[in-house]
Amino acid sequence: MKTKKIIYVLVSILILILVFGCGHEETVSKEEDQYIPVETELVKDKTLFNEAVFSGKAYANKEVVVASESAGKVLELKARVGAEVKKDEVLFSLDKKDIQKQVDSAYKVLESVQLNYENMKEQAENATINFERIKQLYSEGAVSKTDYEQAKLAASDKGLNAVEAEVEQAEITYDQALDILKDASVKSPIEGIVSVVNIEEGQTIDASVSAINVIDMDRVYVEINVTEKIINYLSVGQEVQVEIESVSDGNFVGTLDRVSPSADAETQLYPIRAYIDNKDHVVKPGMFANIIIPTDVREAVMAVRSEAVVTKEGKNIVYVVVNNKAVAKEVVLGLNTGDYVEVLGGLSIGDELIIKGQNYVKDTSVVKVVGGTV
Repeated sequence: MKTKKIIYVLVSILILILVFGCGHEETVSKEEDQYIPVETELVKDKTLFNEAVFSGKAYANKEVVVASESAGKVLELKARVGAEVKKDEVLFSLDKKDIQKQVDSAYKVLESVQLNYENMKEQAENATINFERIKQLYSEGAVSKTDYEQAKLAASDKGLNAVEAEVEQAEITYDQALDILKDASVKSPIEGIVSVVNIEEGQTIDASVSAINVIDMDRVYVEINVTEKIINYLSVGQEVQVEIESVSDGNFVGTLDRVSPSADAETQLYPIRAYIDNKDHVVKPGMFANIIIPTDVREAVMAVRSEAVVTKEGKNIVYVVVNNKAVAKEVVLGLNTGDYVEVLGGLSIGDELIIKGQNYVKDTSVVKVVGGTV
């Protein structure tokens, strides 16, 4: 009987242990399940800035208008729109018969002015001899002052010098005509792409009339105009972001080449020019482009993601993780770029900041970090 009682007591104790033990484990398990999952990242220094966007157009680095130095008939046209040409490559040639006529005409003009010069030179020499004679007579009182002044004027070199200049110009014109006759071909002064052709074979063209345009597209520039609030953020050599929507993957790095120190008198805006490399010629002159300029630059400042900041009762609050608990901290904010905001006070570099789940926690909430970066 006594043995049965002992067995009964032991069984009862065992049951109690099992019941209370399982209950304790369930309580602990429930406590462990009562946490808020969050994502975090460490607070670090960053460079912050806002952006200003200005629209403009792309232009070729160089655009040269090619013209013939002589009038004549286009004998052969080699250039076509879109063709790539080398420096000194022949674009078109003129009929030498027409050029020969101009050579003959230039020679006749040269002969005429040379003859005129020789006549005037002889006259000037005689006038000089006469002036010396009159000068002597004037000193002796044998001629009047009027005769003396007239003789002096006649002996002047002004008229002879003017004719001599005409001879020099006629010689230049004649030599140029000879040079053109030797090679009646008109060549490209630069390496580039033919953008305009205004002539046809068989057409008679005048001298100095625009015949062909050649552009250099290896580098292009975008020109914009900025306001007085932006100009002081810019300097020659500075890199800027250039976006051209009409080009696939149209994000380029441009370099400021021209930053005007004075505003345009009409627009009161400051002209700016940024160059970009364009070796593959995907950017065409005339395309619209945007230049993105960083403003309000803050270097090496403490900054956090803007969404990490929660506003409560007019205060800016963030949460950091300390010993698996959320700790609320009031922060003082500075520059806000949209994605990030500058923190002037309330946090320290290296704090583990909650960036997701911050809207579901409060001070001292138990949290579990399930993601994020360090």
